[in-house]
Amino acid sequence: MFMNSGEAQRTESGTEITIATNAVALTIAGSDPSGGAGLQADLKTFQQLGCYGMSVVTLLTVQNTEGVERVEVMPVELAAQQLAAVVGDIAPRAIKTGALGSADMISNMAAQLGDISVPLVVDPVLVSKHGDSLADDACIEAYRDELIPRATVFTPNRFEAEAILDRKCVSLQEYANAAAELQALGPEVVVLKAGEFEGERHHMVAFGGGEVLGMSTSHVDGKNSHGAGCVLSAIITGYLAIKMKEELDRELLDEAIRFAVSYTHNAVLYSPGLGSGVAPVETRIIPRI
Repeated sequence: MFMNSGEAQRTESGTEITIATNAVALTIAGSDPSGGAGLQADLKTFQQLGCYGMSVVTLLTVQNTEGVERVEVMPVELAAQQLAAVVGDIAPRAIKTGALGSADMISNMAAQLGDISVPLVVDPVLVSKHGDSLADDACIEAYRDELIPRATVFTPNRFEAEAILDRKCVSLQEYANAAAELQALGPEVVVLKAGEFEGERHHMVAFGGGEVLGMSTSHVDGKNSHGAGCVLSAIITGYLAIKMKEELDRELLDEAIRFAVSYTHNAVLYSPGLGSGVAPVETRIIPRI
């Protein structure tokens, strides 16, 4: 049984603290040494929410706010051993995937995750927010056939949705249709980050039965969105790890997604502007829940 186990305790100095002792979240993702995205952003987000964070490293990058210079994908066996080690010792209550790096890695992680019965948030790292391809056709196929169907929540950006469906979208209605089509591939819910339209940023949220809801926030100008997609999916993951009870229901999913959209917007809005390129979002404004 899942339970929200926040318990008030006092330190030796008398300070009262509350810790959700069983709220454990796992990220399976790549490393961003600048700390703005990847597993570093995920772990920061988990900590802010009040989760104990764990990580499986799938790839290493040489990058900063100005761009990515090098990517080294971990051996699949090494990533698989990391996953087996952490879940065999400390049981996560929710898991997210980020950059996986290769079709073999995607297939292996999908197979291992099929034996773990906790919410799974899949953030595909296939195409950058600028439209640059980060994966080949084999990766797209592995996501479509093996990992997306296992997802509880699937969070593609607009370009990733187009790559998976092999078509372009130009209107909000077309993105809404795309979200519904992606949901039909198997995930319980799809959060499609459709981008900016007329001064607002839109998310198309598709539940089962063809139901699609639109969620929007004001658009924030400037280069201050590095890691926003990672943070959105990490907030959903951490929220579910803390709030999950006996079973996952539509109300909790809707609550987690709305919370994530709102606070990811704030993380972009209050970016401190670090670096000389695309600045990282500010995870320190995310509240403990």
